[in-house]
Amino acid sequence: MGVLVLGGTGFIGGPVVARLLADGVETGAAHHGAREVAAGAASLVLDRRDPAAVLAAVRELGADTVVDLIAYTAADTLPLLDALSGRIARYVLVSSVDVYRNYEGLHRKGRPTPIWDRLAEDAPLRDSRFPYRLARPRAAGDPQAWMDHYDKIPLEEAARTTAGLEATILRLPMVFGPGDRQRRFSWAIRPMVQGRPRFVIPHPWAGWRATFGYVDDVAAGIALAAVHPRAGGETFNLGRANTPTNLAWAATFAEHLGWPGEIQLAHPDVARGALAKAVSGLDLGYPLFVDNAKIRRRLGYAEVTDFDEALARTAADEMGR
Repeated sequence: MGVLVLGGTGFIGGPVVARLLADGVETGAAHHGAREVAAGAASLVLDRRDPAAVLAAVRELGADTVVDLIAYTAADTLPLLDALSGRIARYVLVSSVDVYRNYEGLHRKGRPTPIWDRLAEDAPLRDSRFPYRLARPRAAGDPQAWMDHYDKIPLEEAARTTAGLEATILRLPMVFGPGDRQRRFSWAIRPMVQGRPRFVIPHPWAGWRATFGYVDDVAAGIALAAVHPRAGGETFNLGRANTPTNLAWAATFAEHLGWPGEIQLAHPDVARGALAKAVSGLDLGYPLFVDNAKIRRRLGYAEVTDFDEALARTAADEMGR
């Protein structure tokens, strides 16, 4: 079998391609040409928004599976699904835990009740659409304008109902590791490597729980779902099985880095700094704790990276910035 990875040189895409190759799968990496492709993969420079170009790449590679890491909007994904219908066996849509209703509550777009502490694949989805749309639309020339039209929920629905292929949906957690542009643990690692004796975080943030996944482990889950015979037609959550609080994450990094300082908690009304500002608009009473037992049970998924190694690589990447 052959697998074409759309976005095959990105933060997650590169490790997905590498994992597929390590598992002996013929793999093609579709990309814009700005980055190098993993050794052993077919390099296919194309515009993912051009369904004919993607279909040509499928034929060139002889792929029967497409992994789509960059499906963001209906406008750039529905025509692609139509083009692939009947021409591939499996379409793997990389989705997100932002489809769940708790995400709506977290960002104060309504107050969904009850609050689900653990989000399995059948947990309620958002009632609202376009989670990153601004009150005032972004200008057409803004490189982030596509975010006004981003929504994974209609893309999941379209993938499931497209005739002529089977769809596998993977809902990703917050992904960390080398190359993470969102620098998800910078708030903890940075003051530690700077040698500060203490730093302050808002106490609601300290107690918040969300599922994370190390990039190579997430990539392994995507690669597994692309080839496993029991993955077709299924929806899976990905991420680490344990979901510590943010305070526990900070303590883990402190132990790993040998940082002897103190983490102080402050009421959100008096907390200051970039972190306090970033989380001030969130309702941290809504966790993003996902249950990912299904992919472990059904496909035999397990993390491939030693946890201490994941911490070391993440810290080293942050220190190098």
